[in-house]
Amino acid sequence: MNSLSIKRLRMMAYFITAADQIIQEEGIEKATIRNIAKKAGYNGATIYNYFNDWEHLIFFTKISNLEVYKTRLYKEIPDDLSPLDELKNVFRIFVEETFKNPNDFYDLFFSRYSLQLNETVTLYHKIFPDRLKTENKRLIAMLSENDIYKRNMALVDNCLENGYFSDQETAEKINDLMILTYSGLLNRYRETESKDVQLYTNKFMEYLDMIIKLGLS
Repeated sequence: MNSLSIKRLRMMAYFITAADQIIQEEGIEKATIRNIAKKAGYNGATIYNYFNDWEHLIFFTKISNLEVYKTRLYKEIPDDLSPLDELKNVFRIFVEETFKNPNDFYDLFFSRYSLQLNETVTLYHKIFPDRLKTENKRLIAMLSENDIYKRNMALVDNCLENGYFSDQETAEKINDLMILTYSGLLNRYRETESKDVQLYTNKFMEYLDMIIKLGLS
């Protein structure tokens, strides 16, 4: 997948776009291989020349939600924020976008293909090169990791390096507690089929403040 032809990228774009349109207009239950292929103007077997399976193709459609999140980061996170404020604000935006599309974010970070997230995002940008990118090195470091623990640790490490947390062990525990709290709230949100984005965002930020206070030097 390193040297992809223009034709291959174009074909992948056709299928991703078709799948996304069906999901947006009719719901994911209608986004079958047959319907996606028909909308793109090809037969179903052709899709398997470009994607491992249906789940792999659908995973690409979820990247658009990550793009919305990244766009907000670039617009709302200035370079001169303190490391601790950056950590809080990045996660606030992250949980807000998560609770707007909980199932998609769950799949992005906790599903079968989540360990291929960075590779998928990189390929997504080749398929759709007009998508927004950033020069913020701290955000690049965070967004370049597949594992959600490692992604968040890039921001926690920045806090550690600037003296907010006492030592590496404490920083790693802070990171673990943040991700465990996030995944726990996400699961509860999905199980209860809640639609109250602000309530759950506020709840997470309250827990986050408690977690951070445990580790402050």
